[in-house]
Amino acid sequence: MSAAPPMLAVENLTAGHGPVTVIDGLSLAVGAREAVALLGPNGAGKSTLVMAIAGTLRSRTGRVDFAGRNLIDLPPHAIVAMGVAVVPEGRRIFAPLSVLDNLHLGAIRLPAARGRIGERYESVFALFPRLAERRQQRAGTLSGGEQQMLAIGRALMSAPTMILLDEPFLGLAPKIVDEILATLHVLRRAGLTVLLVEQKTELALNFCDRAYVMQKGRIVREGSAAALAGDPALSADYFALPAGGPG
Repeated sequence: MSAAPPMLAVENLTAGHGPVTVIDGLSLAVGAREAVALLGPNGAGKSTLVMAIAGTLRSRTGRVDFAGRNLIDLPPHAIVAMGVAVVPEGRRIFAPLSVLDNLHLGAIRLPAARGRIGERYESVFALFPRLAERRQQRAGTLSGGEQQMLAIGRALMSAPTMILLDEPFLGLAPKIVDEILATLHVLRRAGLTVLLVEQKTELALNFCDRAYVMQKGRIVREGSAAALAGDPALSADYFALPAGGPG
């Protein structure tokens, strides 16, 4: 029996910002219900790859297939409607708006989700009770951890089958990291597929099934999380580049 095709397949992708090529012929795959880490130093191109998958950055060559359909040239809202949600680096919440309004924006372009928006609110509030307590509070007055919960909750409002998380634990206290990780474990058990962009290798490898390591827009290592966690050469690849440049 042949193996099932991956939920997400990136093939020979090239993308960049203006004249600068950041992603150079990159390929990777994520299976349904799998959690895959994308590791690499600042400047490796991780965030650029997320933008290319999400449609917020136009790719130059290659394919991005999701559930058998090529996402290249689709607008971001169409990609969200297909089941791909993104939690961007830096959260990018709308600070003047309430928690409830921020959540609403996660489903506003999705007619099917709008018909069940009350259910989506309650689903997010069950995962993040703090957001339920602060539903009328302006998002900009939340703590950093609460803002990250809101960013994840907003992505979940579209009822995705896959979520891309770009540095979701950056700058958060260990207790908040543990709370968010516990929620992500709940989502995984419910069947959500995860691509986790992260610089904290131990955290990412403990959570994920497999991992890819990026350098200079290319994949330089890949394997099971257990194998990479036990590989003493990983740190040499991982920290080979100085900080700076597109992530």
